[in-house]
Parts: sequence; structure tokens; C-alpha cells
Amino acid sequence: LEALAAATLCGVHLSRLAEELVIWTTPQFGFVRLSDAFSTGSSIMPQKRNPDAAELVRAKVGRLMGSFTQLTLVMKGLPLAYSKDMQEDKVPTFEAFDALELSLAAMTGMILDLEPSTERMAAAAGAGFSTATDLADWLVRTLDMPFRDAHHVTGAAVKRAEALGVDLPGLPLAELQALCQGITPAVFDVLTPAASAGSRRSFGGTAPDQVRMQAARWRERLS
Repeated sequence: LEALAAATLCGVHLSRLAEELVIWTTPQFGFVRLSDAFSTGSSIMPQKRNPDAAELVRAKVGRLMGSFTQLTLVMKGLPLAYSKDMQEDKVPTFEAFDALELSLAAMTGMILDLEPSTERMAAAAGAGFSTATDLADWLVRTLDMPFRDAHHVTGAAVKRAEALGVDLPGLPLAELQALCQGITPAVFDVLTPAASAGSRRSFGGTAPDQVRMQAARWRERLS
């Protein structure tokens, strides 16, 4: 049961990652591209590439969870000793681990195969005023402004940027200073996605050195 529970949880993680790949390969996102080894053409739309491997990995968790649920129901009414009912553990367990092994192999192959579109991803990372919190944090950190006031100023800045049809980094300094006189040109140093990610330097944060450290940590642990 513990093995099937772990397999199910692993399958859930794989399924969620597969869902990301399914979404990211759509023309609307275009974040990554999978080769023909992990995608197939559509039977009706010649231009379409279906991420079949990701979709199948996404579905395999149903088999894993089904096996876990099946054995749980077998065990739930048994007395605390061996019963012949427990021979029913073999088929669901073997089926589950066959599915998990296939899912892990497929996901490993897709991760090695995919080609990221860094330009599309960078553009998306900076869209939707994604660095608004960084502006508020800068106001708190640099001007000793209470966060509730910084939140209000940032909201006004976003509203003004929307009116001008620009994102926060494109908002003129004069416009920002009209909302808060203490704002200086240094504020633009925190308004890019790269600066936003780089500023999170605590353990497990998004700063590149932290990401590299976590990657190295897990590579060592999993080896």
C-alpha cells in the first residue's frame, strides 16, 4: 500500500508536468516544441502536432490511483493477520508499476527532447504587470513606506500604465513620481522579470544561484 501510495503521488506529479507540456506546446503558448518522437500529426488537421506522449502520461495516473484504491478497499475490512484476500495485491501492484515505469521513461524522454522558446517564455514572464509586487516591495524597502500604502501606489501605477498602453517598465519616471515623489530611476532596476526572479535569494528561491543549488542538490540525492 505504501509503495502504491508513493507511485500514485509520483504519477500525480508526472501528470501535472505533462499537463504543462500539453499547454506549452499549443500555438497559443508556444513555450516548447516536441519532436516527432514524442508527438504525432492530427488525423484531420495537417498542421497540428499532438503531444501524445504527454497526454498518455497525464492519463496513466488513473491506473496508478485505481490500483491504490483497489488494494485499499481489499485491505480495509481485514483482521490484523494474513488473509487469503491479500493475494489480490499482485495484479494492481504490478500493473501500477508497469504504468509508472512507462510514464517515467516517457517524461524523461520528453524533457530531454523538448526545445524551449526562450523569447516567448520571456515575453510571457513580463506580461500582465508581473513585477507589480516588486514595485511595492521597492517602495517599502527604499522609502520605508507601509506596505498598505505601497500597495495603493502600485495599484495606481498599474492603472496608469494600462491607460498609456505600456507595462510597468515602460511607464515614464514622471508618471511614477506623480504618484509618489520619492521614486527614483533606481526603481527600474527591479521592474524586469529577471530582476524579480533574481531578488528571491532565500533557500529554494527563484534566484539563478538558488535554482542551480537546488538542481545540484537533487541530482546528488537522486544519483
